[in-house]
Amino acid sequence: MIEFSVQSVTEGIDALGEVTIRIRHEDRFFSGHGANTDIIVASAQAYINALNRLYATIQQGEAPLHPQHGEAQPVR
Repeated sequence: MIEFSVQSVTEGIDALGEVTIRIRHEDRFFSGHGANTDIIVASAQAYINALNRLYATIQQGEAPLHPQHGEAQPVR
């Protein structure tokens, strides 16, 4: 894991927290995002999301989909 970021999306007692996690495998980076009122749940969602991207890339043998462009992009 190379990055772990937590940000508050809303305010108050039931505030929504957003977590971003970046992991590295060999020379590639994979990010995952999660949002929940429970920061532990959001963290687990983000980590699983990043691992799923890594796993899909390994299975397909291709560059992962870039979440903002919706197309295969090389990850550096």
